[in-house]
Amino acid sequence: MSRKTESPSATESPYLRGQEAAAKYAQVSKRTISEWQARGIIPFLKPARKVCLFRKADIDRALTRYEIKAV
Repeated sequence: MSRKTESPSATESPYLRGQEAAAKYAQVSKRTISEWQARGIIPFLKPARKVCLFRKADIDRALTRYEIKAV
């Protein structure tokens, strides 16, 4: 039996493409991602007019900003 070779999935990339992917990763709404962009909470890359890239590490850092420590 021959096995189909799978290409590296998008989840292995350190980048997420678009607000929808970023929102799904962070488990927040697309509007929250949009507001974070406007407020400068998460940086993003704009390599082309209709392309917006987010680093997973930047999203993780933004989420820890809102973390409440347990006593």
